[in-house]
Amino acid sequence: MDKTELRKILSANIKIKRRFLGLTQETLAEKAELSAQTINDIEGCRTWVSDKTLVKLAEVLHSSPSELLMPSEFCETSSFMDFLKLKNEILLEVGEKIESIFTTYLENKR
Repeated sequence: MDKTELRKILSANIKIKRRFLGLTQETLAEKAELSAQTINDIEGCRTWVSDKTLVKLAEVLHSSPSELLMPSEFCETSSFMDFLKLKNEILLEVGEKIESIFTTYLENKR
């Protein structure tokens, strides 16, 4: 696989994962501490990424750097599972906080 093909794979994976998470290019850029133009250039296959940038993007996209470099049919499932795991963790945390607030409220009503 040559660098051009790898750049296309990286570009497609970043775009797929970004859209899957409901992020705009601007939001992804902000979270990864990059410019929106850099994200646009990466997704447009006009630029390559440094190791540091690849790691930042992977973190924001709930992926690993290696997932971003795999052909997308291999990482869509992993991405979906990562998303579900994150979603469930958030729901659990929010549910526990609501239960705690509700319990405190009921105890204070007595």
